[in-house]
Amino acid sequence: MKVDGKVALITGGASGMGKGFAETLVAAGAKVCVVDFNRQSGETTVNELNAKHGDGKAIFCKCDVTSQTEFEEAFKQTKDELGGIDIVVNNAGIASESDDKWEKVVDVNMKGTIRGTRLGMHYLSKDNGGNGGIIVNVASAGGINPNPFSPTYGCTKAGIVHATRCYAISEEAVKSDIRLMVLCPAFVDTPMLQNLSSGDGTQVIGGDMTKVNAFIEHIGVMSVEEIAAVFMEMIEDDSKNGLILRCAKKTGNQYCTLAVENV
Repeated sequence: MKVDGKVALITGGASGMGKGFAETLVAAGAKVCVVDFNRQSGETTVNELNAKHGDGKAIFCKCDVTSQTEFEEAFKQTKDELGGIDIVVNNAGIASESDDKWEKVVDVNMKGTIRGTRLGMHYLSKDNGGNGGIIVNVASAGGINPNPFSPTYGCTKAGIVHATRCYAISEEAVKSDIRLMVLCPAFVDTPMLQNLSSGDGTQVIGGDMTKVNAFIEHIGVMSVEEIAAVFMEMIEDDSKNGLILRCAKKTGNQYCTLAVENV
């Protein structure tokens, strides 16, 4: 896919990886809708993008991905204001293992991503006036390899991996030329990780932050710029579909599949 002239919708686009994806896409000639629940951060990001790359390159839509109504409006606004949708990036995510917030993690991460995928399939579908395109769902290395500190978070990311692979081989995706990929980074230098490293024990079980920080150090931390560069490679390579891209600072990047038995 040539990114120049394309339109992307990015959830969780106001900060962290989402902001990095938006910056990289706009720099390559795309227009983006930054979708985020945080209006102040979202508008700041959009203003920065337009100041750097030209007016009209980015718009903001306030949206809670747990709301079907708000999410549908984000897609409608993107199409109406930017002329269509070619790329959907379901990046919004949170982390918590606390008794009062773990269900919210499921709602945002897994249900929000599936909701965004379903809407993406509809808007990209040639049966509904779309031109095909690509849906990138952001999961995590913790959705493939067990992480002893974050079981709920890992469960949601594993669900994203499997859902993406299922949609990628669906009849609708094939006939509408919709590619689906799942990005599984290990640790990336985002506000979520910074909070964890600073002692946010709600993101983990066990409460031993010494062990948590040792685990992070063992795996290594990628920069947002590094993961954004990998993301662009995934977008631009039309031969890649239904694959998992695993990314980690110390072990590098690897496209992979999971073993599947014939049924």
